[in-house]
Amino acid sequence: MLRRKISERLLEWKNGKHKCLLVKGQRQVGKTYSIRQFAKENYGNFVEYNLSTDSSARRIFDGDLDTDSLISAMRLFSPEVDIEPGSTLIFLDEIQECPRAKEALKSFTLDGRYDVIASGSMLGVSIPRDRVEGDIQEEPLEPSGYVDHLTMYALDFEEFCWANGVGEEHISRVKDCIRSRIPLGPAYVDRFSTLFRDFMLVGGMPEAVQTFVDTKDYSAVGRVQRDLVESCRKDINRYNAGIDRVKTLECFESIPAQLSQSNKKFTYSRVDGGKSRNSATKYKGNLFWIEGAGYGNLARSLRSVSVPLRGNEIRDQFKVYLSDTGMLMEMYGKTAKQCLYSDDVSFNQGAVTENAVAEALMKSGHIPRYYRKNNGPMMMELDFVIELGQELAVLEVKSGKDRDAPSITKASMIPDVKRRISFERTDIFVSEDGIEHYPLFAAGFVKDMEKEWEGPAF
Repeated sequence: MLRRKISERLLEWKNGKHKCLLVKGQRQVGKTYSIRQFAKENYGNFVEYNLSTDSSARRIFDGDLDTDSLISAMRLFSPEVDIEPGSTLIFLDEIQECPRAKEALKSFTLDGRYDVIASGSMLGVSIPRDRVEGDIQEEPLEPSGYVDHLTMYALDFEEFCWANGVGEEHISRVKDCIRSRIPLGPAYVDRFSTLFRDFMLVGGMPEAVQTFVDTKDYSAVGRVQRDLVESCRKDINRYNAGIDRVKTLECFESIPAQLSQSNKKFTYSRVDGGKSRNSATKYKGNLFWIEGAGYGNLARSLRSVSVPLRGNEIRDQFKVYLSDTGMLMEMYGKTAKQCLYSDDVSFNQGAVTENAVAEALMKSGHIPRYYRKNNGPMMMELDFVIELGQELAVLEVKSGKDRDAPSITKASMIPDVKRRISFERTDIFVSEDGIEHYPLFAAGFVKDMEKEWEGPAF
């Protein structure tokens, strides 16, 4: 059984004053399994309805949506479960398939007698109504103000370490050294660097990780990854209508090639080979569908490196990373995997490593953005700019052995920049110019780089 951090978050929700909980996330990241396990450990009774595969379950929500009517219908459909207040968790899986079930969350929250968790994999996108071409649903995702939200991702690097038997004392030492900015030593750097390489090859999707843990067979993992990528393609076909099926698939398939470009910026014209002058208009909605479905992480460009970062975004300029680096490696193919495993410098590891860092930032709650200035004395390219706690930090990602980093050096002249961090092939140290150097795997512990906040919680 894979240990997941979401278990702690679910317990915090249960033990605090709460509304209905909506767990969002990409398909197959482990939402259903984690919620079932949580229910088993924390409730006397548990009732589950899959609103995608069980048409009879959707009938529960065809009538009145007051709590007593809903509970009466649930008891009718599930007589084997004692659905009692205070001791029962009601789980509505794939809630995006039943708009009235989403509406019912308001009733459950206002009533307050029953704990309800809903989950869905396509809650950030519009869905063709009854799969009829051209007819798109635009109903609200959920009753605003009556739902607590939780986003679940595939395994992060720390969870991957747990799965591979790394003891808590070793992970704690890594975190302590990162916080204190002191060297780990060769043994730790080698071991965790190997784990991070495997994390890039395997990814964090639970089935792929479990297969790797059980077999240590990269080819078996590859078969799982192929199924996962194909599942993405099937979802694109299922949840898009008409020509959007083709356009969304074209955007998805173009991401690995876009990341292989020198500047990694997503360019719409590359999707259709520059055949259209209106490529942005043609594909914009399809790319944002990929983001909404959780398959892609967008890092937007900044017009200036200053806080607040959101106010300085250039919304129509961005890089697009795949949400799971293992799936990216599967799309690159067998030769790319062999090169990454053997550290073959002929393979462009920059795209893969940068994707892994973007993935780590998203999973730690940091929104990745980047900055590029193409001329003048302050010409620079900063891979990532993040708000690291109360400090603005610029991040450099170096997959090769070259440590030359003129951009991050110049960043010291930007007034708002308080931290300059380089992820590279090294142990932990701080150079004389104040740049913090960390091994690449430290990106998986970026949360531990934040300075402790002594003010009130926000």
